[in-house]
Amino acid sequence: MALVNHAKREINAKIVYYGAERTGKSTSLRYVYDRVKPTLRGEMKLLPASGSSLLFFDFSPFEQPVFEGYRLRMHIYTLQGTVANPAAWRMTLKGADGIVIVADASPSELFSARQSIQQLKEYLNGYGMSLNEMPYVLQLNKSDIYGQASAGDMAGAMGLSGCLASLTSATNGTGVLEGLTALSRLIMDRLGERDDLPNKADKADSAVSSAQENGAHTSEESVLPVSSAPLAPVDLELSDEMVVPDGHTLAAVDVEVIQGDISVDGGLVRIPLHVSHSGQRRRLVVTLSVTEE
Repeated sequence: MALVNHAKREINAKIVYYGAERTGKSTSLRYVYDRVKPTLRGEMKLLPASGSSLLFFDFSPFEQPVFEGYRLRMHIYTLQGTVANPAAWRMTLKGADGIVIVADASPSELFSARQSIQQLKEYLNGYGMSLNEMPYVLQLNKSDIYGQASAGDMAGAMGLSGCLASLTSATNGTGVLEGLTALSRLIMDRLGERDDLPNKADKADSAVSSAQENGAHTSEESVLPVSSAPLAPVDLELSDEMVVPDGHTLAAVDVEVIQGDISVDGGLVRIPLHVSHSGQRRRLVVTLSVTEE
């Protein structure tokens, strides 16, 4: 469960990259770390953990507060290399707010993936938790080598029908940020349901909307504050390879500018939008900073 530090006005959420050995968990973490703006991330650390190696770092998804002055900070963990002691995973998963399940996309590794996922469910059950009751996504890694089947079909074969799944490559980063972005949004939606956080009177607006209204880093509609390196962009929209239950692709998103409410304040232009998606309609505000060259 995310921890709220009212003194620091900070919300701390924990994400765990979980999977069998050699599926690309550590490579994924390092790719994400390299893409986050250095000013918004902490130091990546590697520590011993019950005979294994715990790799972790933390970062702020937004440059500005998102919950009425409260900043959001994500803490990302995984276990590197061989995990001989199950206690290492139990310790790492304790208190997780979301999980990225990393599995090998190779058909020959399907049995190993199913075993790993079953073990994950048992770890969570030990804390009185259920995988179906918490945010998670499936990252099907090494798809650049083995990716023939659809993400939805592979998720179903692994016993995870209905989850958000994507074909990825931790080596070149394809789909890695998109998967983490999708999970981050699920976590933020869950945070919006809590009663101990500020801004509870307006639950209909997501934390992303709140960040936009406060002038957060949204020029690229990004949950992850990526650096300027010319690598894969991060987008709040799910990629074409992301799927929803039963293998259906995501419905189209309709965006309508609310013409009468556009405002200009100095160098800031605020453009309100109505965004319709999957039968739901939300009001978002895009804030543009205009400067003279």
